[in-house]
Amino acid sequence: MIKGLTIVAMAAAALYGVWGATAQAQDKCEPKLGHPPLVRKGVMIAAINPTVAPIQYIDDDGNIIGLDVDLGNAIAERLCLKMQFQSTQFATMIPILKEGRIDLINSFMFYTPERASQVLMIPYGASSAAIVVSKKNTDPIDGLDYFSGKAFATELGTVDYQEAKTTSEALVKVGKPAIDIRTFGTYADVLQALSANQVAGAFIGVEQAAYYQKKGATFFRVAVSGLIPHAEALAFKDPALADAVAKVMNDMKADGSFDKIFAPYGHCVLPGPYKVTSGPLPPFTCPSRKE
Repeated sequence: MIKGLTIVAMAAAALYGVWGATAQAQDKCEPKLGHPPLVRKGVMIAAINPTVAPIQYIDDDGNIIGLDVDLGNAIAERLCLKMQFQSTQFATMIPILKEGRIDLINSFMFYTPERASQVLMIPYGASSAAIVVSKKNTDPIDGLDYFSGKAFATELGTVDYQEAKTTSEALVKVGKPAIDIRTFGTYADVLQALSANQVAGAFIGVEQAAYYQKKGATFFRVAVSGLIPHAEALAFKDPALADAVAKVMNDMKADGSFDKIFAPYGHCVLPGPYKVTSGPLPPFTCPSRKE
């Protein structure tokens, strides 16, 4: 019995030593920023709208997860800060940032010069679209012209829809049949229409295509991707915080950890260097892939 207790005690001591060393390592990580510029000491508070899987969404256990969460956590860790995500309606994000109630916006926010005139923005990646078709369709497809005279699905009120509409109008002008554009409420609905053979093809986000394929949706293939890229950015009010985050992002880019975060999501990454930016962005492209 004594021998057994000794072994247990030794094991507990070993575990304590590991935990103690970990705790000491964490204690030695001094926060790189304080209050101010942070809203609260030791914490970086980010607005997020967790409604777009796999970029930012709520899992079955009620946790906010996704690419934006992975990126925010990695940045906070390098600044020796705790990351706190605050679920927020998109329309209120810039106002509460300007009021100083949060530290940053980390929510798939598209970069525009108009937004960059209101808050400090650091462009880092880009959302792009993919044309998907039934896996049974083995035709070579290079773009939307293929769907002249065919039914094509898009999410309502998106740049995807506008692109399809513009292409359809151009086809009509040169005497070709229009694209029969059918709109749906979500990307999930778009894919459901494709699965049911209601449409010949569809626009969805590149990231969403990868996400649904990982979830087991094998009925479609990506015909072409990297279309209609729109830059996205982190947004800040305080210059010191923005500069500190930009430095971390550039360090992560240099050591490869930045791209490693984005790779599993099939997400387009801007080349850097990352910095507070205003005005129009220089031209950029997102890699295209086909299946």
